[in-house]
Amino acid sequence: MAFRLLPFQPVLGHMHCPVRGILGAASVEYQQVRGFLNNKHRERKFRNLRRMKIDSKVPLKYMDNYQRGVRDGYFQNIRNIKKLWREREVFTPCSNVLIDEFVPPENQGRAITEEIKKKWNDVGQFGKDKLAVRKIRTYESEFNLKVFQPEALEIYIKAHECLAANDLDKLSDYATEHARLAMLLNSSKRTIHWKFLQALEPPKVVQVRLFQLESQSDVFAQLTVRLLTQQVLAVYDRFGRLIYGSEILAKDVLEYAVFEKQLSNEYGTWKLHGKIIPSDRIRMAEQTFVAPREPPQESSSVMTESDANIKEEKVVATS
Repeated sequence: MAFRLLPFQPVLGHMHCPVRGILGAASVEYQQVRGFLNNKHRERKFRNLRRMKIDSKVPLKYMDNYQRGVRDGYFQNIRNIKKLWREREVFTPCSNVLIDEFVPPENQGRAITEEIKKKWNDVGQFGKDKLAVRKIRTYESEFNLKVFQPEALEIYIKAHECLAANDLDKLSDYATEHARLAMLLNSSKRTIHWKFLQALEPPKVVQVRLFQLESQSDVFAQLTVRLLTQQVLAVYDRFGRLIYGSEILAKDVLEYAVFEKQLSNEYGTWKLHGKIIPSDRIRMAEQTFVAPREPPQESSSVMTESDANIKEEKVVATS
C-alpha cells in the first residue's frame, strides 16, 4: 500500500481515502477490480469494531481442516463464519473411449491366423503389450493372459444374455457404463432373442493397453480379445414383427471385444467396454459367360395325358 502526500482529489476508477496524520493529508488508493465482488461495508465509521467481530487468527492446524476445528469446538463461538467452497466427490468408474483402438487386418471376414501372427510379431506393438502386462501385474500379481481369455468369453456371453433378458441390474456387473449406453441405445422397444451356440476358435488377446486419466490415481487397463463364435440373433419390434435375423439360422460372427478394468480400484472387475467389428471380406466379381444356344426342339405329334387334359379344359371354358 503506497502513501502519497497530496490533496484529496477524486479520480475516475479509484477511491481515495484521506488519512490525517502528523505529516499532513495522505491518500490511500483502493483500485476496484472488475468482476470482483467488494465485500467491504460502505460505512467506514465503525470498521474497527466490525473487524473485531470475526477472529482472523485461525491456528494453522485448522486452516486446511475445517471439520477438525468444528470437532474440537474452535468454530462454535465465532460468528459470521462461512464455508466459501463446495466439495463434491467425483467418481470415474470407466473411461469413455477406446485407447489405441486395435485395427483388424483388412478384409478379414473369417479366421486368418497369419494376419494375427504378423500383428504380434511387430516389434513396437509387441513391446507395448509386454510393458502393459508387466504394469498390470504390479496391481494384480496373479494376472495371466491365458487364464483371462476364457473368462473374457464368459463375460461376453453373460452381458449379451442380460441384454436379451432386459436385466439392467445384472448388465451393470458385466458391462461398463460406456458399453451399456451403446447396448441399450438400439434395444429400446424391441424384443431380442440371442443364443450362443459355440466358439469356433478359442478367444485370443491381441492387444493390451494401460493408461491414466488426469489424476495419477485413476489407472485403467484395456484388453482387446478376438472372438470367432457361432450365434443366433433375432430382433422383433414392439408389434412382434421380425426386423432382423432369424431364430433358426446360425451365423459365424467375428468380433474384437474390448474389456476394461479400473486397476486403482481394489474391488474392480473386468467388464465389456466396446466392440471392434472388422470389415467384411471383399467379394470377387463373378465371371460371366455367353449362354450356349440350345438346338430347336422338334414338335412331336404324340400327345400326353396332361396335354389332353389341358386341351379339354380349354374347350369347356370356351363353351
